[in-house]
Order: sequence, then structure tokens, then C-alpha cells
Amino acid sequence: MSTLHHIATTKTARVHTHGHLHSGTKFIWLVAHGYGFLSEYFIKKLEVLPPEEHFVIVPEALNRFYLNGLSGRVGASWMTTEDRDQEIADYISYLDKVYETFILHSNAKIIALGFSQGGATIGRWAMKTTKRLNNIVFWGASIPAECLEQVDRLNELHPYLLVGDTDEFISEEKRNEVIQSLINQNVIFSHIFYKGGHAILTEPLLQLCSELTTP
Repeated sequence: MSTLHHIATTKTARVHTHGHLHSGTKFIWLVAHGYGFLSEYFIKKLEVLPPEEHFVIVPEALNRFYLNGLSGRVGASWMTTEDRDQEIADYISYLDKVYETFILHSNAKIIALGFSQGGATIGRWAMKTTKRLNNIVFWGASIPAECLEQVDRLNELHPYLLVGDTDEFISEEKRNEVIQSLINQNVIFSHIFYKGGHAILTEPLLQLCSELTTP
């Protein structure tokens, strides 16, 4: 009979940023991309945010794979069902390290955004981390059970929910179920429903930016 062991090892991660942290930075975005993306390409969707006031950080998930077959385009994933708890612990530690590297001593407003698979990722991290956060955004994403088990913490982060009306992964029925579950749990949340599919789009992003940055 075999015995399972876990050992800690070091892995070099990739993180892409837009803008840079300086005295005039007012808003920092820590963004978890969706399944199959790479940070280099995903961050391009966020480059409409003016770097004079916004600093965007997109860490790349630690598990890369070929999107089709054994060669060609490469994507990254935050986790699978295999060794789930350890995968979650690893990316929580990783996101804490990203925070400590890029954000730690800033007084700017900090917005944690997760798209698609990254929504569950950023949600679980936000519930576990001791780092300072101001807002959490779930974009085209499910809200993990861990968030609904810590409603006080979730409400502290003034959550936002963004979903497109033609999102192929979140039907209108599913969207309504999520909203009702938030209401049932007494979560105080805001939402932006926009015309479009499962994607970060400029118009709703700028609307979100406007709402989050209005005093």
C-alpha cells in the first residue's frame, strides 16, 4: 500500500502589473484571472485604468497546461479537484506573498477582483488573509461557500457582482440563485449586469471603477 506525502517546495511565479505604485496611486487592483488565461494577456483587459491613479497586479496561477493536446497555446489554472485543500492552501500563501511584495506599505484603496475561476480563488483568499482589503469583486464567477460562511467578513469588503446577460457559464437562472443566496445570508452587495458574455469588457469595467472610486 502506498503512502501519500506532501512536501513544500519553491516555485517561481509570474506576475504582470500595469502602472506602478507611487505617491499618487489611489487604487490598487489585485486580480485573479480565469481558467486557461495567462497573466500577460489577461492584464491587457485592464489597461484602460489610468496608471496615474491605478496600479493593477495580475498574478499568474501556478499550474500551466496546454489548452489543446500536447502543444500550442498555454493557459494556467488555480486548481482542480485533485488535492483540492492543498491547492487552495498553496494559492492563498501565494497571493499573500504577492500582496507583501507589491502592496504591503501602501495606503491606497485595495480592490480584490476575481474573474471566472479566479472569483472563487480571490474569495477564498479574502476570507483567509489578514491583509487589508477594501472591496471584493466577483466577475462572471461563482461565490464560494467559504464566503457565505463568513458573512461579516464578506460585508466588510462591500462585495460587487458583475455578470453579462449572455454569459455562457452563468445563466439567468443561476444568476438569480446567486443573488437570492446573498440576500438570504444578509450579504449587502452591489451588482452590475451588462450586455455581453463571459469576458472583462471595457464599459462595465469603467462603470465599476467609477462606482468604487466615488467617495
